[in-house]
Amino acid sequence: MINGDDLKAMRKKAGISQEQMAKKLGCSLKTITNYELDVSDIRSKLLFQWFMYCKIDAKSLLNQIKELSSTMNGSEKTKIQDDD
Repeated sequence: MINGDDLKAMRKKAGISQEQMAKKLGCSLKTITNYELDVSDIRSKLLFQWFMYCKIDAKSLLNQIKELSSTMNGSEKTKIQDDD
């Protein structure tokens, strides 16, 4: 799971200040600080925007999610078919 330290490391590596990230995401500086201190969780939409601004390739993460989804869907279909 991605935590506040990870968010901060990504942001710093990208050379983006907290103030700049707040402007990019359309939120307050306090919100960014809260994300990085694990006081509050970042919403998935904002997380993917964070990745984009930090030039993090989220493709592999999305591929893993799709793979899990299709695996789960396949096992659910099997369960349904087995109940007949």
